[in-house]
Amino acid sequence: MKKHSRAVTVLLWTLLILFSAVAVFLGVWWFGFTYPAFDGAAVREARIPGLDSGLSPQGLCTLPEGGEYDFAMSGYISGEPSRVYLIPADHVASDIKEVERFVTFTEGGKDVKTHFGGVACSDNYMYIASGKKINRISLDKVLTANNGAKVEIDDFFETDFRSNAYCYIFDGVLYVGEFYRPGNYETDPSHHMDVGGKTNHAFVYAYPMDEEKTGGIADTAPSKVISVCDEVQGIALDGQAVYLSCSYGLPASRLKIYENRLDDETAETFEVGGKQVPLYKLEDRAADLTMPCMSEEICLKDGKLYVLFESMSKQYRWVVHNRISALMSIKDPFALRVK
Repeated sequence: MKKHSRAVTVLLWTLLILFSAVAVFLGVWWFGFTYPAFDGAAVREARIPGLDSGLSPQGLCTLPEGGEYDFAMSGYISGEPSRVYLIPADHVASDIKEVERFVTFTEGGKDVKTHFGGVACSDNYMYIASGKKINRISLDKVLTANNGAKVEIDDFFETDFRSNAYCYIFDGVLYVGEFYRPGNYETDPSHHMDVGGKTNHAFVYAYPMDEEKTGGIADTAPSKVISVCDEVQGIALDGQAVYLSCSYGLPASRLKIYENRLDDETAETFEVGGKQVPLYKLEDRAADLTMPCMSEEICLKDGKLYVLFESMSKQYRWVVHNRISALMSIKDPFALRVK
């Protein structure tokens, strides 16, 4: 009888210890993750649309000034055509269900269901990263389409990346990048570069734009190749800096900030399409701001850096500790750099 009683006591203590350990873990998981630098710099802006529909937000860009909408946001829904939403600056949550403006796309009349990554807009066209393609669509067709309408893609160009993850337009140049993570998102081994004692595994191509030509670019070979770090979800540029949004899954995201030296001379080159192209390497010397998990694409508008997050999408919202349902902006992000 005593042996049985002792065994029960040991079992109860074991269960109590396990329960306590799980409780501590969950407490830390839900309440122990803080981002003081990000929280001190970031401001909630427009609400992210499409979350209740099951959308996974991916891409973000500004729209031309003076229109009804300020941002375009791309995303995908499993088993359905991928979407682009149009967002006004004052898009806020309401007690009444708001009508969220979006369009889907067709190619040759067939629905495009490929994973949409980044989105970028010039004054005349929208560019969407989708697999190996960068699809181009007349911006006027998108802006004047009825809510939920299907818009035919005008044309596209392809990169030699295994998949295009993000894109950005700055100063007449379209930047297109790939995503690397070991095991499930590999890149061509020739893209693996030693940079400052570490290895970068991904590239960004810079394409001068010519919207009179197919795909909107002057040449299918880029004018510059940029070596970047792993897990890049988005890029933004201005005259001062190159900004990278880096994330994957539940670990904290990082905003990496580099001085923009892409106009400097470089002695290194990389062959693309039979051409030797100037090669630039972003070295890890800049600010590295820790952010909540699942940051996606970023864009610059009126001196602010806007960050899109995926953490409030239906498939993730119950497992993440920081669920973000609005675009977050950081004023004067270059001031965060290392002095």
